[in-house]
Amino acid sequence: MKPSLQLKLKPKLKLTPSLKHQLALLMLPKLELEQTVKQELEENPFLEEILNIESQTKEPIKDLSTPVYSDDEENYRLKTLAYKPSLYEIIEAQIDLEFDGKDKEIAKEIVANIDEKGFLETPVENIAEKLKVSSAKVEEIRKKITKLEPLGIATKDIKEFLKLQIKEYFGEDELIEKIIDEDIQNINNKELLSQKYNLTQEEIEKIIDLLRCLIPYPTYNFDTEASPYIEPDIFIYEKGDDFEIEINETGIPKLKLTNQYRKLISKKDLPANTKKFLEEKLQKAIGIIKGIEQRRENLKNIVNALVEHQKEFLRKGKTNLKPLKLKDIAQELGLHESTVSRIISGKYAQTPIGVIPLKAFFSRSLSSDTGDISTEKIKLMIKDIIENEDKTKPLSDEAIAKILQNKGINIARRTIAKYRQELKIPGTRKRRVKK
Repeated sequence: MKPSLQLKLKPKLKLTPSLKHQLALLMLPKLELEQTVKQELEENPFLEEILNIESQTKEPIKDLSTPVYSDDEENYRLKTLAYKPSLYEIIEAQIDLEFDGKDKEIAKEIVANIDEKGFLETPVENIAEKLKVSSAKVEEIRKKITKLEPLGIATKDIKEFLKLQIKEYFGEDELIEKIIDEDIQNINNKELLSQKYNLTQEEIEKIIDLLRCLIPYPTYNFDTEASPYIEPDIFIYEKGDDFEIEINETGIPKLKLTNQYRKLISKKDLPANTKKFLEEKLQKAIGIIKGIEQRRENLKNIVNALVEHQKEFLRKGKTNLKPLKLKDIAQELGLHESTVSRIISGKYAQTPIGVIPLKAFFSRSLSSDTGDISTEKIKLMIKDIIENEDKTKPLSDEAIAKILQNKGINIARRTIAKYRQELKIPGTRKRRVKK
């Protein structure tokens, strides 16, 4: 076989300073975005705040998920602009949406054992022993919890958390995962990494840039006091038969580029080091201004699409959640699926049914003759069938499966049994009532 030269074109992401800052801002929740912008405004000579802008912000709706208050506190509650639920309340609300029955009990026990950084501090085996279930079952539930918001809750350590972020935001990457596993402590030693993984300095720098976009632990973006709270990124108001959407940018300075330093950077006698410093600051300033605009526009478009798909969910709760995947929204808006994932991750909406993560708008589904149907809807149908059965001759799981199959829903008997158990509904024998 003769040796030959071949030219191959391989697309690669070129992370310019401006693009890098835009990408970082895209992923920030509201509170951290506000802190980042204010800090950059102080440090970057190319940025200045646009003052005297009349506020367009509307008063947030009252959160319907607030706890029940006493009569003495009612007037205070009504005057409160927005209830800020704790991190644990938000996680438990997601568990209520995602799990049922024994799975929910396991999920809540796992969350009860996370530390202040969001890592699981109790071994899976100990939780399994306490709840008298298998370790494999606890691990299965734990893996699902790590996909809730904030992303990475109940991961076991920083390595698992970093790999989860890479997979969620940028897709599978075996090389970066290997570097995290073996050399996360050497991440700033470019020479060592370059030699060990046979990469150029530029390739190593790109990997380091991606890793620097990540956060070090799950609760990093939350208030570190005893009761961390969540400030919604979006307000969704019910207005007549429709909904109104507003991006929460309260407290985030409006920015523009200054003119003074743009003139300075063009001077011919400027020292090389000073010129390089100013060019980097200018690129960062441009990236921040563009990043805020893109974040606002993309977030608004995505939430508009989510609301359009899930209006009944917003009005009536989780039993009316329609099947919806990230891919559906990505295709509808002409975005990459990973872009949608990055934008919604860590973002929360204040809605008529409470403060919920944007991920809560998505739902798994089963197929039917008339299209996909959400698992929550299937469970509700099973519950209705059992409630209306002849109590002296209760229906078997096989019979329930056939009823649903006759309605065009493709479902197996074992799936009926699983959903029935999640609903805490006993089997045929225990449901039977003697005449």
